[in-house]
Amino acid sequence: MPRTRLLLLLAALTAIGPMSLDLYLPAFPSIARTFGTDTGSVQLTMSACLLGLGIGQVLWGPTSDRYGRKRPLLVGLGIFLVASLLIMIAPSLAVMVALRFVQALGGSAGIVVARACVRDLFSGVELARAMSTIVTVFALAPVVAPLIGSAVLLVATWPWMFAALAVFAALCMIGVALMPETLPAERRTDHGFVGAMRQYRTILTNRSFRYAAAIAALGSTALFSYISGSPAALMGTYGMTAGAFALTFAALSLCFAFGAQVNKRLLRTHPVVRLLRANVTTQLVASCLVLAGALLTVRLPLFLAPLVIALMTVAGVNSNAMALALDPFPGSAASAAALVGGLQMLMGAIASAALSAMTMAPPVEMGLGMTVAGTAAVLLVLRTLAHDRRDASGRLSVRAA
Repeated sequence: MPRTRLLLLLAALTAIGPMSLDLYLPAFPSIARTFGTDTGSVQLTMSACLLGLGIGQVLWGPTSDRYGRKRPLLVGLGIFLVASLLIMIAPSLAVMVALRFVQALGGSAGIVVARACVRDLFSGVELARAMSTIVTVFALAPVVAPLIGSAVLLVATWPWMFAALAVFAALCMIGVALMPETLPAERRTDHGFVGAMRQYRTILTNRSFRYAAAIAALGSTALFSYISGSPAALMGTYGMTAGAFALTFAALSLCFAFGAQVNKRLLRTHPVVRLLRANVTTQLVASCLVLAGALLTVRLPLFLAPLVIALMTVAGVNSNAMALALDPFPGSAASAAALVGGLQMLMGAIASAALSAMTMAPPVEMGLGMTVAGTAAVLLVLRTLAHDRRDASGRLSVRAA
């Protein structure tokens, strides 16, 4: 399989996460009516999905390092497909929440194993560029997903959205069956569960990894604060229809994709760490403006303007931080990717659940979640800079560029 085609397939596999998260966003009011509840309660289905994506990655990572990339992918996609079909006939919101967790457990294989495949093929700056390519295609999923969801709602009920996800999983399974194995037998690990836990402990002792993983998780927290809060903020507070919301969400997702492309070009002339710090700082400023706009109840265009900047910088934060986290571990890329991805999804689940429990106006809740995450990321960057000045032997990935 040509490398470009393989990268597109890997990007599609990583897009399983945003597809399963974003496709049903326009249906939140419909799902709430079906189960006789409110949109805040429906938000728990997203928290369950994020939790499953996080826990699943921790399990699939070492499995992939031991058995290769293809077999875990096929098993995970099969679980995702079956769970998607079962969600269509869920009798209650509680059952739907449970099935969303199982669905995400299976779909998480696509996220973590695909990232590990990229690490199998690239390293250094080329790895960061490949990750930017993956993030660009990955970012198209939030553009396409809500539009597909809105189209489904025009001709059918919300359960058929999950039929669309099942079809997507089936197509990915065909692609995986045709792709080459990127992890040769001689590079695989032979440890079991206990050995996997030891491997995770070894990875976590790497300060460069901890720094990059924490930044990636905080960037994703800001992103998931936006994703989980946008239906209530835009359809509830600002009165958008499902179709208008889907188009707006798609346009904002294009900003994410554009940010990934800008980051990819800047990597040609700027160090990865410097770009990461710039993106983190800009993200915080934009998030503060989102929160300020929500508190002042500004008109919709003024509320959306800083969101554009925030989403562009989140793309740079995610791709650069992920590259920095994976680069030191060519022999255990899947385990390292699993830890980063698991932390990202866990933080996202916490943020989503916290936002659903709040009683403030939805735009304020969304802006607050983004601002808290951005503040924590900037504080972490400042702490790392101070540590690097004290430690002349700091690793390349965390030293000031």
